[in-house]
Amino acid sequence: MIVSRLFRVAVVGVVAVGTILAVAPNAGAVSQTYTVKVDGQPPTGESWSFLRFFPGPSISVHQGDVMDFAFSSTDSPHTVTLTDDADPAAWRGTNQAPGGPYELFVPDSQLGGDDESLILNPSVGAPSVPTCGTSANPCAFDSTKIVNSGIQFPNDPQPSFFVAVTAPVGSYSFLCLLHPGMEVKLTVADAATTVPTPQQVSNSAAQQLKQATKIDGSAADEMAQTVTRKNLASGPIVKINAGGFANNVTANEYPDKAVKVHVGDQVRFIGMPEIHTATFPKSSIGDPKYAFLQSFCEQVGADTPAQSPADCSDPTKFETIANPLAVGPSKNLNLGNPSAFRNSGLMVPGANGNFIAKKPGTYTFICLVHGPEMSGKLKIAA
Repeated sequence: MIVSRLFRVAVVGVVAVGTILAVAPNAGAVSQTYTVKVDGQPPTGESWSFLRFFPGPSISVHQGDVMDFAFSSTDSPHTVTLTDDADPAAWRGTNQAPGGPYELFVPDSQLGGDDESLILNPSVGAPSVPTCGTSANPCAFDSTKIVNSGIQFPNDPQPSFFVAVTAPVGSYSFLCLLHPGMEVKLTVADAATTVPTPQQVSNSAAQQLKQATKIDGSAADEMAQTVTRKNLASGPIVKINAGGFANNVTANEYPDKAVKVHVGDQVRFIGMPEIHTATFPKSSIGDPKYAFLQSFCEQVGADTPAQSPADCSDPTKFETIANPLAVGPSKNLNLGNPSAFRNSGLMVPGANGNFIAKKPGTYTFICLVHGPEMSGKLKIAA
């Protein structure tokens, strides 16, 4: 699952187009640098995220080669996390399951807190070794421990995370801790085995991104613009997709045109594999009280708000929590006042947002995770 640029302040202090052909011999002991794209740039004006690595679903290098994980997102944060498991889904099942060391959010009591807030797991958000990862000083992946970039955000210039692959010959994987399905199998080949050249890998990445843009991005975009209406025995229902999703490409947007309904209609926002909220009104995004993530200094009793670890007398007590007002649904989901706060809570497949149109008016809504680019209007007629 996960989240957008709203992580930025809070974390201070995949279908391949084709097979990469192995046609180039190993260049002896000379290390080569392979660039792997993390996400990709959508067409101008589109709020899409490619929750994939390019190329995929596998890549082969020689021991001693360097991997440049080049972040290329406009909207979504990611991690690059190298594991000793050749099956990334199995690794997730053990390590990201409830109670696992890389579970995304954990109770603060697990980290010494006393108010049972859900905290962004520092093992996910922070780099495993904060002093490496540059081109001059790559982190070393030797397969004996996890190498994690920590959460990286879209920026100008975009960040890169460099890793020297020192692991023995064998099969491994790398993945994003925030987005299921965003994963690639990594093979470390022996010196006698030919592997694709860095240029071939770059060419394949570009081809796959082009294909994902043309097919998957377009499909996700169409899904995000789809509104359906049905008359059920219980009354009319209008369904609005919470964004669109196709082959791990997500369109983080609501319909461009205002959705028209009538008093008494049920308005259902349909959850997608990427997390979203449907939150009324749109201005809720500017109210710190409703921020998706909030930061505090952990202390006995009520925690104090903070912007960074420097705000805490003990910087290790800085924590980021999932705001219950944002991630949980409102008790009242009736739309009877355009300025009243109403929230679906986090939506994923099987978890929808259900509202009832009560009074006429123009109601604006937004996703608290992805911000203004994912907003829309609902016009309720008598």
